[in-house]
Amino acid sequence: MTSSVNYTIWKSIRRLEVLNRHFAVGTKVCYSSAANNVAPYITVKPSIGMVDEKVNIHIRGLAARQVVTVVADVIENGMKFESRCIYKADNNGEIHNFSTESIGGYFKGVEPMGLFWSLKCLAAPNQSARLIKKDVSTPMKFNIKVYSDAHEVPIQSNDPITGTQVERLYKKPGVRRIPLTGKIKGALFIPEGDGPFPALTDMYGGLVSLIETRAALLASHGYVTLALSYLYSEGLPNQIYEVNFSYVTDAYEWLIEQDFVDKNRLGAVGLCFGGFLSLALTSIYPQIRAVVNINGITISPEHGNIVGHSDEWLDRTKVYTTEEGVVINDIYQCENPWPIPAWQHGAKILAIIGEDDKQVHPKWHSFFYEKCPPKFKENITMYRYPGAGHMIEPPFAPHPRAVTPGRKRMQSINFVPEKFHDEDMMSGGWPEQHAHAQEDSWEKMLSFLEENVKNVRH
Repeated sequence: MTSSVNYTIWKSIRRLEVLNRHFAVGTKVCYSSAANNVAPYITVKPSIGMVDEKVNIHIRGLAARQVVTVVADVIENGMKFESRCIYKADNNGEIHNFSTESIGGYFKGVEPMGLFWSLKCLAAPNQSARLIKKDVSTPMKFNIKVYSDAHEVPIQSNDPITGTQVERLYKKPGVRRIPLTGKIKGALFIPEGDGPFPALTDMYGGLVSLIETRAALLASHGYVTLALSYLYSEGLPNQIYEVNFSYVTDAYEWLIEQDFVDKNRLGAVGLCFGGFLSLALTSIYPQIRAVVNINGITISPEHGNIVGHSDEWLDRTKVYTTEEGVVINDIYQCENPWPIPAWQHGAKILAIIGEDDKQVHPKWHSFFYEKCPPKFKENITMYRYPGAGHMIEPPFAPHPRAVTPGRKRMQSINFVPEKFHDEDMMSGGWPEQHAHAQEDSWEKMLSFLEENVKNVRH
C-alpha cells in the first residue's frame, strides 16, 4: 500500500515538474510575439474616466523594437480632431505611455497624455478650431488605433493592427445639471448628495461667454457651480463692453440663496473677461472667500469705478495681426489704471498667468500685485507659466495658438477694428508648455479651492 502511494506521489511530482517547465517556456515566448504569433493588443485604463484623470496606455504583442504609429481621434461638434505619435517598442515588444518616448508625430519624448493635448482639427477651414464639449452630460469618445510603421501624416488605411475606444467624462454620474433659461442664463451643476455644498461662480471670456466644461468638472469635485452666460443669449448684450454688471451680481445673489448652498463657503472662478468679472464680484461681496483669475484683466481706467465704463479707453491702434492671427494684449492702456480691489474684504486670490498670452498682457498681473496694500499681499498667490497662452483650461485639453471665432463673434469684441473681423484671434502658448501649465495649474487650483473654500471652518 505504501509503495503504491509513493509511486502515485512520485508521478504527481513529475507531472508538476513538466507543467512548470512548460509554463516557464511559455512565459518567455510571450515576450517575443514574433516567435509566438501573438496578435498585438492595446489596453487603456481607465477605459471610462474623468477628463482630468490620466490614463495608462499599454500596447503588447509587438515584435521587439517594432516601430508603430498610435493615432487618437474624436468627433465633436461635427469636426474631427486627431493626434498621432510614433513609438518604438522595447525588447519585449511592449509600449507604455508613461515610460516610452515618442520619436515623432505631434509630440516627442515621454508625454503620458500627449495623445489628448496634441489633438488638432482636421477640417481644412477650421485648423484653429477649439475642441469644446458642448453637451457635458455625454462622454467624449476617443478612438485609439495602432498602425505598423511610422506615419507622420494622416493615415488613409482602415487596417490598424489593434485599437480600442476610451470615454472621457466632464460630469460624474450623480452630478445634476440644471439649464437656466429665465432671467439668469447658463447652467447650474449640483454635486451628488444632500448638501449644503460649497459654491462657485464660473465665467469664461467674451468670444464664447458660456462654456460648461470647467463648471461640470468643479461640480464633480464637490462644488455647486454656476456656469454663467453674460453675452449672446436672449436678453443679453452682444458686445463685451455692454455687459450689465448688475446682471452678474443678481446671478450671484440668486446662487447663494439656494438651500443646497453653504453661504459660508463661496468662491469665484473666471478666465479672460470672466476673470475680470470674478475679481469685480469679489471686491463687492465679503462672503466670497477665494477667487481664481485665469489670465483675466485686472484693471479699470477710472478710480473707484469697477465696471460700467465704455471701451473708449482701449487703444485700438495697438491691435495688430500676424501670420497666425490678431494680437490684442497691448490695448489696455490708460493714464491712471486702477487695480480691481478684490483683496479689500480679505479674500484669497489665485492668479494663473500664461506668459505668452496674446490677449491680456502678463504685466497687468504684476501691476495688480504691486498696487495691493501690503497687509493683503500675503493673500495673493501667483503662478506664472512660460510658454503658456491665454486659454488655460482643465488638464489634457488641446490648445490651438489661435482660434477662428468668425466675423460675427469678432464684431462682438468692441475694440477690434473691422478690418480684422475675418482673421483668427491669437491666444498664444506652445503645445508642450501650455499642456504642462494646464495640468499643473489645475492641481494648484483644486488645492487652493479646497483649502480656502471647501474646507474652511465656519
